[in-house]
This record gives sequence, C-alpha cells and structure tokens, in this order.
Amino acid sequence: MRVHKQRLFVSLNVSLMSTIHLRIDKKAIEKAIKQQREAKKRLLLADTDCKGLRLAINSRSASWTYAYRKRGFDFGGERFPMRTLKLGDVVTMTPQEARFEAEQIKALVRGGRDPADEIRKKRRDNQNANDQDRSLDWWLNNYSHNYLGADTKHKRDEASHVRLALEELQIGDQPARNLTEAHIKELTLMHRDRPATARHRFGALSRFLDFLIERTVITANPFANISRKSRPKNPMPRNTFYDINQVKMLWHPAHPLKDVYIRYLRFLITTPLRAVEAAELRYAQISVSRMEISLTSADTKNSEPFVMPLSDLAMQQMNLNAQSNDQRIFQLSTKADQPMKSWSHFNNSVRKATGIDNFNIHNLRRTFSTLTAENSEFGEGLIDGLLNHKQSATRSGVMRHYQLAKHTQRRRDVMDWWQDFLTSEVQ
Repeated sequence: MRVHKQRLFVSLNVSLMSTIHLRIDKKAIEKAIKQQREAKKRLLLADTDCKGLRLAINSRSASWTYAYRKRGFDFGGERFPMRTLKLGDVVTMTPQEARFEAEQIKALVRGGRDPADEIRKKRRDNQNANDQDRSLDWWLNNYSHNYLGADTKHKRDEASHVRLALEELQIGDQPARNLTEAHIKELTLMHRDRPATARHRFGALSRFLDFLIERTVITANPFANISRKSRPKNPMPRNTFYDINQVKMLWHPAHPLKDVYIRYLRFLITTPLRAVEAAELRYAQISVSRMEISLTSADTKNSEPFVMPLSDLAMQQMNLNAQSNDQRIFQLSTKADQPMKSWSHFNNSVRKATGIDNFNIHNLRRTFSTLTAENSEFGEGLIDGLLNHKQSATRSGVMRHYQLAKHTQRRRDVMDWWQDFLTSEVQ
C-alpha cells in the first residue's frame, strides 16, 4: 500500500493534489519540492508512519506541523477541536527528528496535558523574562507613546515628571526591579524644599510603576510601602496677589522691558489664561469677529476645551498681522519657533523692571480673581469658571453632573467689567 501511494504521488499531476499520504523521507521531500516549484502550488505531505505529522511545502519554506486533539470533552459535551503545532522546518529538522518530536507531543496528550497551552505559557514566561530585563527608560518610552499618548498637556506633563525623576535618580538605564523604596525616599528628600515638585514626581512615578505591574514587569509597587511620614508634604497654599498699585507698576514698568515681554505681561493682566496657554497661543486660535480664544482639550491643563472672551484691551496687546495661522502670538523664546522655557528669566526680568520682588507670573490669575471678586458683584463660581479650573473645584454633588452651563455671555460681561476697571485704575 505504501509503495502504491508513493507511485501515485509521482504520477499524479501536482495541481490536483491537496494532501499526499506517504512515508516522508529525504527522497520524497526532494521530489515534492521539485514538483511544487514546477506547479507553483502548495503541497502538503501527510506521514503514514506518524499520524498527524505533516510537511507543508511552499515556494520559500517547508515546515513540519503536528495536529492533535486534546483528550476529553468541553463544557458542552463536545470533543475538543483539533490543534496544530509547528515543529520546525526541513532545514533544521530531519524526518526522524520530526517524528520523535511528534511522539513526545503524543505522550503529553495521552497524559491529559495540552502541549499548545504549555508552549504558549512558556513563550509568555520567556517574554516576561525579557520584559523584566528591559530598562526603565525603554518602558517609559512605551508608557508615553502607547499608554499616555501626547494629546493633552496633562499627559505630556505626566511623562515629563517620570522622565525627570528617573534622571534625578540616575536609574533610567536599569530594570524596574532595581527601583526600591530607598530611591523613592531619596527623591522626596531631593525636593524637600519644593513640596509641589516632590508631589508631582512622587505621583507620576507611582502611576508609572502601576503600569509596569499591569504589564507583569514587576510584582509590587514600592510606593505602597512608603509611610505617610516619608511621603511629600502638601505645599503651602499660594495666596499672593497684587493690589491695584502693584498692577499699575506691572502695566507701566519703571525700567525697560523687551517689547514681547511687556505685551505678554499686559495680555496676562487683561486675560487670565495660564502662562503656558498664553505663551503657546497661535493666531488660528483667535476669532477676531467673535473676540474670543478657543482652546482644545490638548491645549489646556485640565484637558477640557475652553473659550475665553477677549476685551478690546486684550486685543491691543496682540499683533494680528500674522503671516501664518500657526505662528505664536507671543514668541517669547529667543530661538525662532521654539517654545518658552526660561520662565525664571522672565520672572526676574519683570522683577527688575517693576521693583516687585515677589513677582510670579501665576499670581496674575489670582490677582484677576481677587480684585474682580472684591470690586464687582459677580459670583465666585462665575469668576472661577474664567480660570478654567476643573468643575469639581467649584461644583459638588448632583450639581457637578447636571449643571454644565458655560455662561458664555456672563463671562463676557465679567471680561468687559475687568477691562473697564483696568482702564480706569491702571492706564
């Protein structure tokens, strides 16, 4: 019978063949490869000495496979489906070695085991071992691009704090398992005089390690063992704002200040955007006809879209004769088309020019909020809405979920009042 099948294999047209049953040996493989090249069609040889063992011959490869059915029945009372394992190829595995490998799999199946599941588990274990050896920098890159993304400022800041923490600890080139509680305490002590920075680093790095736990890179987050006493303390609440005389000094510096600096400073006095939001403002975000700024969720700190009404006084600080909509309104950096990074230099320049030694750019938002609340009848919630804080900061309980009004016209009324106040008191 075996000889008959071999003769049939030689004589039949290859184009009619799908699966050929015969004892697979070196000679049979050579003939099959030759016929496959002539017919340019896939051939499948089934070994008669070892049931389930097959050799798939394609134009560029020839692979050994073994098909088996797991013993027993599934929950529906049906037999388990057939599974196929790839054993190797004809270059690295002879027919005798392929049969031996198939017999090993048969023995496992007879013992009630599932070789496919075991192989997958072994591959997962090997992959996990490889992942555990990857550096923290490698995982941070994966975390930044595949998990966080860069579609919002919050996510970009989150990745930045992790990167800075790893640089400060000089551990980025090491595997995650090497990061210990001692490193975390060192990070906290490193920023003991900057509690806000310490808390940012602490939180961002802890969330990054939670991500590594989900990826089975580490088994535990060392932050969980840091006592409350050793964690970064809450920073003292900032309560500095400028009275009307100080606002006058900021509007009319006693000493020269770069033109773009003075326009930007006056713009932030008239319009309580965050410093980076204003510094990155592009002409495409300004609607002259509607007199408003439109920020997307990617442009704001809280990842929520925001519309800021503009006053005539604010519009005067902007050079609206732009050559490109992508151009920054305030190009604060001396490097062309580069974002502003020298905030300490900006603050120091304003201090020298105005004589206000405690000037900090963020205090301008607090100044707007405080002076408006003290000198007008507008409610604090409406004023706070112009600062674009999270709704949870000003609304609680059921109101947080049902009160979604933007109060666009009333916000514009606030900005018109603020313009009139500045015009009468400052200009």
